[in-house]
Parts: sequence; C-alpha cells; structure tokens
Amino acid sequence: MCNPRRVNITATREVVEAWQVEVERRVSRTDTVVSEVEVAYPFGGTLGARTREAFEHALASAPGWQEADGVFVLDLPDGRVTYRPSTGELLVTARLEEEARAEGRASDVLSGTVSDTAQGAGEGRYYDDDYGGVTYASAEADARRQAEHAAESQAMRLLEEVRRQARDASDAAAAAADERLRAAAGADAEARLASERERLQGELESRNRERLQQLASDGLGAVNEVLAASYRQAILAYAREHGATGIQVEESDHVIDIEFEMEA
Repeated sequence: MCNPRRVNITATREVVEAWQVEVERRVSRTDTVVSEVEVAYPFGGTLGARTREAFEHALASAPGWQEADGVFVLDLPDGRVTYRPSTGELLVTARLEEEARAEGRASDVLSGTVSDTAQGAGEGRYYDDDYGGVTYASAEADARRQAEHAAESQAMRLLEEVRRQARDASDAAAAAADERLRAAAGADAEARLASERERLQGELESRNRERLQQLASDGLGAVNEVLAASYRQAILAYAREHGATGIQVEESDHVIDIEFEMEA
C-alpha cells in the first residue's frame, strides 16, 4: 500500500426560473360635441316703424326675454331665439350637446429568465495498487456522487432567491413598459374619440335639422305674443293720442278685441 491519491470533481447545476407577464393599460378620453343649426328671418323689416318701436320696447319687459349688449335673447329647451334691433333680424337656433367618450387600450406580453449556477465539490481517494479494492474508477464515482449531491443541495437553496429575482424582474419590466403602453393607449383613445366625435356630430346634426322647424314654430309663437302686445299698445296709444273714448280691450283664445270711439 502506498500513499493515497485524490480525485477532485466539481459538479454544477443551472437554476433557471422563467417569468412572463401581460401588461395592459387603458386610457379614457372625453370631449363635448355641440351642434347648432339656425334659421334667420328679416322680422323687424316686416313691421311698420311705430309697431317695430313698440315691439322692441315690449321685448325689454317681456317674460323670459333677456337683453345683453343690445340683443334680446329668449332661451328655449335646447335652443334660443335672438332678436337684433340694429338689423331687425330674428334668429332661431337649435342647439344640442352631448359628451363623446372613448377608451383606448394597449397591451404587451413580456418574458424573460433569471438563472444562477450552483456548484458542489467532491473528493475521492484511491491507491495505485488498488489497495482495499479502491480503484481510480471507484474513487472518481464517489467524488462525483459527493459533488452532485452538494450541487443539488446548493441549487435547492438558490431556487427561492432565483424566484425572487424573477418576480423583481417581472415587476421591473412591467414598470418600464408603463409609460410606453400608456402613450399607446392614449393614442388609441384619441383615434377612437375622433371617430366617436364624428359619428355623434352627424347624429346631432340630423336630430337638430329635424327639430329646427318645431323650434322655429315655438320661437315665432313666443315672438308673436310680444308682437300682439305691441300691436295692442300701439293701437291704444294711437287712440289715446287722438282723443278716443269708450276704449275697451278684451282678450280670449289668443284674440285681442279693441273697441273705441273717435270723432270724425
């Protein structure tokens, strides 16, 4: 028997953890869509000077009418009537307003791997003369078993750390993609909103055109109420200026009956 010889074996194990995450971002956009259609009448020009003066004077105190910057405005449901004394123009405007909404989305699937290497060492001994039946081959096999066992043990210890790193890598990748995906979702939302605005604008325009005639009728009705009062005031003023007697005024069913007597 001679001095023993050594066989050193190193074993490695790759510890690999794959990660995958789907990141989605949604962005909402809103905008107000307004439709206005109008019809104009040369109303003041159809009145006599005295009647027009009385009409415009009556507008200043007529219920519902408001004056701003020399223009009279009457608000109606989803519309308005505007009268401009400077031109005599009567404008009926139908107005509808709705909010357009759109949502944009962007997503991406991110993936990667995190790895580490576990190592283990083993040592076997043998004799050149194969003393005790311990040969180089048996010593090598023993060293390999030790090394592989040690590598497996270290790999088990590394596994949790590798998994933690994989979770961190997944979170970091998602955070890094956040701004890019939000920008993409915002662009998608803007494109969808533009399409929704166009669709809604067309819908509002169509509805407005259909209802403008009724709104114009309602507006002219309100104007004619003031005009009727103006005619009454103009006639009564004329009668009083010319010494009329027995003045009587009766109103029923939108009809004004005025009676008076004047000397020839």
